[in-house]
Amino acid sequence: MMLGGITSAVSLRRCFYLSALVFILSTLMAMAIIIKLSPLESVKCRQHTVLTTPTVEWSSIAPVPLGNAGASAKNPLIEDNRENNQKEINDKRYLEMREKSIQNRISRLAWRMKKKNIPMGNQNATSIEINYNVHVFYYAWYRSLEYDGAWKHWNHEYLPNWKKNDRRTFPEGRHRPPADIGASFYPSLGCYSSRNPQVIDLHMRQLREAGVGVLVVSWTPPNTPDNTDPVMPDLLDAAHRYNLKIAPHLEPYPDRNPINLIENIRYLFSKYSSHPALHRARRTRDGPALPVIYIYDSYVFPPSAWWELLSERGNLTVRGTEIDAVYMGLLVDSSHRSHIKKSRFDGFYTYFAVNGFSYGSTWKNWRDLNKFAIQNGLLFVPSIGPGYIDTQVRAWNGENTRHRRHGQYYDVAWKSAIKSGANVVSITSFNEWHEGTQIEPAKPVSNKDFVYLDYEPEGSDFYLNLTKGWVQQFTDRNHRL
Repeated sequence: MMLGGITSAVSLRRCFYLSALVFILSTLMAMAIIIKLSPLESVKCRQHTVLTTPTVEWSSIAPVPLGNAGASAKNPLIEDNRENNQKEINDKRYLEMREKSIQNRISRLAWRMKKKNIPMGNQNATSIEINYNVHVFYYAWYRSLEYDGAWKHWNHEYLPNWKKNDRRTFPEGRHRPPADIGASFYPSLGCYSSRNPQVIDLHMRQLREAGVGVLVVSWTPPNTPDNTDPVMPDLLDAAHRYNLKIAPHLEPYPDRNPINLIENIRYLFSKYSSHPALHRARRTRDGPALPVIYIYDSYVFPPSAWWELLSERGNLTVRGTEIDAVYMGLLVDSSHRSHIKKSRFDGFYTYFAVNGFSYGSTWKNWRDLNKFAIQNGLLFVPSIGPGYIDTQVRAWNGENTRHRRHGQYYDVAWKSAIKSGANVVSITSFNEWHEGTQIEPAKPVSNKDFVYLDYEPEGSDFYLNLTKGWVQQFTDRNHRL
């Protein structure tokens, strides 16, 4: 019995080994057949395939000289096209990834804010307390055919591409109002004239109800392009009726330099300094209340030139004179901190509503900028915006578009400004329609060639109401300090 059991066990073991051997041999044979029949080869051993060029009309292409007979000839036109096409594809993918990353970050921040139940003020109230530490950039350069006899700015031209290496084709020429305007949104008032007293009055009432205290009005001297000086008296009078204030925003103009700039400021003061609606602030707690002047592109002039004007020891100093003021310079790059300080500006603002576009406009830098301002006795005014899109005047600038996301972008900008500790904030803008930064009411409009963006489903007054809520919160914060 025991011997028989051992014999059976040995037989079973032999059968097992034999079966395993058959299985292994079958597997190896199958692999050999697959490898032999497969068209794929080892990547390391694969020969380079010859790229065949598409058929072209050789008569339209200049002959390519060969360096030597043995060298392989390349068609530079085809190679260049391939490189350009690949570059465009890569650029497009990068911009899409960048835009998605920015929008995802905004969504996350907005979600965190909602979890904190941030109070947005009483939107049903007619108006709230005016806060003169909330400024808004205002543009009075629009003209209409009906009111002025000719279009201006609504018919803005497409600007040429600043990117010399960009070979894409973009629209050219001017827009044709009223159906086709140089903006991605369409104003609820239509293509209005900035000189129309009814329009001016409505704008002042809208800002008063939102609690915004100061309009920073774009200004250039008489006899210059986009001259808004003729509108200033009406703007000041209307602002005064609503207890609002106005600060001039000195824009670039042909041949602007520190000398003629001061002369133009002297003109401003001689004409408007006595008006009660001209905004004033104190440089020091015990100092006199002085007019506030914003100077766009101030960094174009070297600090030494500004020092002569803004330093008490400068040869052409304005300090202690009839044109002394709180002068605000524009900070774009991080290097402009030194420029502002050496120039003896009283403070600085960031203007651009594009988070990430510049050092100054990047929200995460605002807390450091406020610390820098405090350390150097300067006023820091971060600029908040509801979004940005200027592709109806700069068709090639889509990479800087910042979508509004139904107010989320604006919410995060406000929150960032408040967290920075700044005591004064500015809004870019009330009505810069070309760059899509406006909080002025917009309405849904379309034509056969274009569908304008709008504020739906929240409604045309959405951003004025949103502004009202944030102004209220900003005011409450300042009262607690």
